[in-house]
Amino acid sequence: MSQEERTESLPEETGGPTPSPSPEGNPTESTETDEATAPVAPEKTAEEVQASESAPVYRWTYAGQAAYESASATAKHRKGILIYALIMTGVFLISFAMLVAVLAAGQGGYTGIGVTRPGILENDSEAVQGVEQAKHSVVVIETKTATGGGTGTGIIMTADGYIATNHHVIEGAEIIRVTFYDGRVMEAKLVGSSEMDDLGVIKVAATGLPAATFADSDYCYVGQTVYAIGTPAGPDFGWTTTKGIISYKNREVKMYATDGTLQKKLRLLQTDANVNPGNSGGPLINTAGEVVGVVSMKLSDGFEGIGFAIPSDGAVEILNAIVKYGNADSINSSLSHKRPMLGITGIYLLNNVYYLPTETGVQMVEEDELDQYDRSELIRTPVSGIYVMGFADGMDAATKMQIGDIITAAQGETIESMEHLIGIINEYYAGDKVTLTVYRGGRYIPVDIVLSAQSGS
Repeated sequence: MSQEERTESLPEETGGPTPSPSPEGNPTESTETDEATAPVAPEKTAEEVQASESAPVYRWTYAGQAAYESASATAKHRKGILIYALIMTGVFLISFAMLVAVLAAGQGGYTGIGVTRPGILENDSEAVQGVEQAKHSVVVIETKTATGGGTGTGIIMTADGYIATNHHVIEGAEIIRVTFYDGRVMEAKLVGSSEMDDLGVIKVAATGLPAATFADSDYCYVGQTVYAIGTPAGPDFGWTTTKGIISYKNREVKMYATDGTLQKKLRLLQTDANVNPGNSGGPLINTAGEVVGVVSMKLSDGFEGIGFAIPSDGAVEILNAIVKYGNADSINSSLSHKRPMLGITGIYLLNNVYYLPTETGVQMVEEDELDQYDRSELIRTPVSGIYVMGFADGMDAATKMQIGDIITAAQGETIESMEHLIGIINEYYAGDKVTLTVYRGGRYIPVDIVLSAQSGS
């Protein structure tokens, strides 16, 4: 078996491949080579042959040394040679004994190194303690709304009763009930929330609660072990803990409305720790039991192992603002960004085609229908692109563009539809500058537009 084959067949906890012993009964050095270099020995009796086959043969000869010995060497010299030979033989036997011991250890217990490897057991033990400690700072949240109710998870922020969760967990809640790890059940009141950041805070009338420790998620790294604690499948499964890793840092996730328009972008931690409905608002912790994220959502539609948490490096600022002001309107969030807006109304037109403006857009007019219209009422463009029909108030585009301009490209990319232009704009943020290519008065001109944020929450 090759070295690679041996390595692949090992269990994961071993410290490395186990050395394969030499085939039983065969010396590790080639006997054929020894016989080719050794002098011819006289024939042996049957008894001598049988005795020699019962044990491995080890040859150790000083034939070369004898050629240098003087015929008149004294007994002292011969005694010195004998002592030297005995010393070398002893060294050989000690070395051989050590080799046998190493091989025996390899055959009998090498895989145990994987169990006692420095730091492995200690880290696992600390992780167990960290998870257990963190559970005491996690609560089950049950809500009742005008249309029903739901279940989520919360994180005890302070000893005097402030609890962090997701905005969508407590949105519209008329009654909020909290269950603690020790079994106590209390009602909570809403302190406030930030829909943009999907964070909220509730409060119970209690003191001496085991508050969680929040660690700076900026120090997280891809491959780091993390645990998610939450309430999947309802209160009966509270404090369910799943293990995974940080799969990606600062993942940008785009949130869309039901009509398909982009609403906002969120900066999140991605993890393969299993998260499900009910985990929302619960902690994503490191092996020390410290909160590095607030679990918010997962990628569904058949995908597994793609969950997201709001990183603590931005969440803490939002949560503190909510406790102080009831909202996070005063915070320039590093977590969420509203949809960037170009600030125009327009429609994509094909060149050299007649269009009739309507209340909802334009209507294409066929060549055989032209006689039915006053051509001064029709629009016909010499190039294809977005025909600008109006502007939103207060936008940069209103000061730099004109009605009737035709946007043919954005950031050097030729525009093929209104959706195409929106898609390009959505890759940027409010405050970013984009360069449009505009056809106006028979020539193409570049126009730099500073994007604005979508109004509203």
